[in-house]
Amino acid sequence: MKPSRVALGRWIATLWLALPLAVLPGAGAAEPSAADAAAPQSHGAVHITRAELLSVPGMGYSAPPRRSEDAGLPSDGWQAVSLPRTAGRELVPTSAGGVRTVTDWYRIDLSGSAPSAQPRLLYLPRWKTLGRIAVYGDGVLLYQSQGSAVHNGYNHPLLLPLNAAAHTPSPSTVLIRVDRLRSSGSGFSTVWVGDQDSLRWRYQGRQLLQVLLPFMGSAAFLAVGVFAFAVWLVKRRESLYLLFFAISAAAFLRTLHYFVTGDHLLMSDEWFEWITVASLLWLIIFIHLFLQRLHQQPSPWLTRSSVGLALASSIATLPHASAAVPSLYLFTPLLNLAVLPIAMLIFAVNLRKALRSKFPEGRLVAGWAVLALAFTSYDGLLQNNLVSPESVYTSPYAIISLFFIFSYIMFQRYTGAFAEVARLNKGLAERLRAREAELEQSYQRLRVIENEQMLGAERRRLMQDMHDGLGSSLISAIRSVEQGAMTDTEISGVLKGCMDDLKLAIDSMESVDADLLLLLATLRFRLAPRIESAGLALRWDVQSVPALPWLDPGSALHILRIMQECVANVLRHTRATIIRFSTATEGQGVCVMIEDNGAGFAVEEALRQSGRGLRNQQRRALAIGGTVRWESGSDGTRFTLWLPLHHGSGIEKSMSPA
Repeated sequence: MKPSRVALGRWIATLWLALPLAVLPGAGAAEPSAADAAAPQSHGAVHITRAELLSVPGMGYSAPPRRSEDAGLPSDGWQAVSLPRTAGRELVPTSAGGVRTVTDWYRIDLSGSAPSAQPRLLYLPRWKTLGRIAVYGDGVLLYQSQGSAVHNGYNHPLLLPLNAAAHTPSPSTVLIRVDRLRSSGSGFSTVWVGDQDSLRWRYQGRQLLQVLLPFMGSAAFLAVGVFAFAVWLVKRRESLYLLFFAISAAAFLRTLHYFVTGDHLLMSDEWFEWITVASLLWLIIFIHLFLQRLHQQPSPWLTRSSVGLALASSIATLPHASAAVPSLYLFTPLLNLAVLPIAMLIFAVNLRKALRSKFPEGRLVAGWAVLALAFTSYDGLLQNNLVSPESVYTSPYAIISLFFIFSYIMFQRYTGAFAEVARLNKGLAERLRAREAELEQSYQRLRVIENEQMLGAERRRLMQDMHDGLGSSLISAIRSVEQGAMTDTEISGVLKGCMDDLKLAIDSMESVDADLLLLLATLRFRLAPRIESAGLALRWDVQSVPALPWLDPGSALHILRIMQECVANVLRHTRATIIRFSTATEGQGVCVMIEDNGAGFAVEEALRQSGRGLRNQQRRALAIGGTVRWESGSDGTRFTLWLPLHHGSGIEKSMSPA
């Protein structure tokens, strides 16, 4: 990978990492705060920061009546309150905390609003409590929440019409009924009334910040986590991928309650609440394990104690597992506060170790942990109604920023892996070139040694052959001349035979490329003059035969010697007038036949009495894997040399004479 591409990729990854920081400042700026209520409103929107409140205690939830008159509300007892309004909750709920309720009636006077040519809408950024909400216009029920009273869509902004159509009168009085548990407290934001054009962008901005971005961020995190899990299935040793998936799954479960409403739950409120609480505990554990894996400085005591605590808490808070926990959602704020010091301890230990280590990824995640603790602390204040309910929960953005950080880490490791692979490939290429050079040198040395050995072997073969053939003939001729036992004609014949031996030895060194016919043609060229000078007619009936792959100079010399001995026997002993050469294919081999029309001889007796020349022919044929046989009678002699097509074929030929 080129350095410029790596730098560009890291620059893009840094921008990706900084993107959540650009989003967070706008999280609390969806609408003007209550302090801006006195400012003039534009685009037909009225920002309402004052209302009248009537709180009616009761026992258990009650359905809202169709008309507010049916609720029997008194005319006195209403109190003027400022919006947004919060009511504190009980951190440690009592035994009656799940049944004692309060019905808050907020009355808003719209009689002074100017007429509008467009349908008028009511926009409520947030209401939060354990209960339900209903909206009345001039005493008529316009809207009521559905589904669970616990997971009631408290994080979803509310936008609803007050009049059915344009140019119809809008209600002069709006009543908002909030039915809630006394122990849960409540939070009620300011109210906006106006036309669609002035409120739609406010609603969509709040919906984006409170619901859509948390959902998209956690879903993207989970999708990348599933991909990491698939990678881990292939590379089981890379535990970071498994931890990445575990963190993404726990983060997704933890943020479910920010964007899932009670009318879409596939389980009971108790089980859904348990999932969100338990997932927070295990999210902290998985991040701790991930950090340990990054900075390579484990804390066994912290790991064992935190895992044991998370496991015990998850079991103890199982729905209906203990009578001491009748409703887990009443204890959720207390549990979240109890988790905070544990998380601070875990992240503080990992931050200290990450700062001492040489892994920047560990310091990055540990720094995120400090920011996440601040976000979680702020959300704890918001959950317990200690800050304005118009604030935005920031924990989902901590999860989103964790997704960006992990994506950055994986990108760094991905590019780092490519760089490492490139470095290793370069090193391997250099080692391969060095090894190839060494092998080439070794090959050249082996070739030199092999050539020397081959030349030495060929030299020894030629010397041995010349000693046995040419040398023996010359010694015999010298002794005969010294003793006066040979005539000039006989001496000339011996010298011609020696010359033929020398020529055959030289011819055997020529390359015949496994072609037997070429070897026989060489033999014909050398022996034809001698045969014709002896008065014999040469018949050459050689036909095409398959090549012999094993035919080398040593084997060629054996074949030439066998043929030479056979021709010499014909010239010396048979008194023949015709000699015939022929070839044929027989079984898994080829045959070379030499026939003459001279006087025959007793083959068995010749082999038994002396037959040195015949024995030499047998020995040479056996040395090259072939066989020889003689067929002799009164009308002449046929000599046959059989040669195999391939050595080691397992084919055996008998050498019995006919």
